[in-house]
Amino acid sequence: MKVRVLSDSSGDTFYDDMLRGNAYKDIVRVMLQKSGYTVYPYGYESTFSDVKSKLTKDTRNSKTVRRIRSSPDLLVYDDQKNDLMLVEVKMRGSCPPKIRPRLIENYREFWNDSILVVVVPEGNVFYAQKINELEIRQVYYRLSDLEKFQDVFTRVRLEDILHYKEMALQNMKMQK
Repeated sequence: MKVRVLSDSSGDTFYDDMLRGNAYKDIVRVMLQKSGYTVYPYGYESTFSDVKSKLTKDTRNSKTVRRIRSSPDLLVYDDQKNDLMLVEVKMRGSCPPKIRPRLIENYREFWNDSILVVVVPEGNVFYAQKINELEIRQVYYRLSDLEKFQDVFTRVRLEDILHYKEMALQNMKMQK
């Protein structure tokens, strides 16, 4: 369940939602950095946040806008594997996480080699999967479609998962 704040005409809802989403993106970023990965902000919320808040209904469905809106949040470099990864972070307040097929279709179309990270209030809390390994389906994706975060990002230690899991769960409780 995504928490929505009532907004006045100044667009407070957009900025409130951005802050909520950034909390989980920041937890993932810090966890990866602590594990030795080099992490940079990448997504349009970082680069084009002013543009994001001004998109109209007429422009939201163009291919260019869909590509920009679906751009992953983080650019992650693994110097041990000499590998560069694009990472999209999504928080879902319920299990199953209710990841819409259209979201995965957009990532497959524009960012097929990226990794989806899902933060949920259950189990391991942090899950991940390569977009190109998610099958196209008509129903919501479930946790069983994803791997544990540390199985995808193998340098992340279990004790760090446990530490940041508690932080994420506390943050979710505060948002209810």
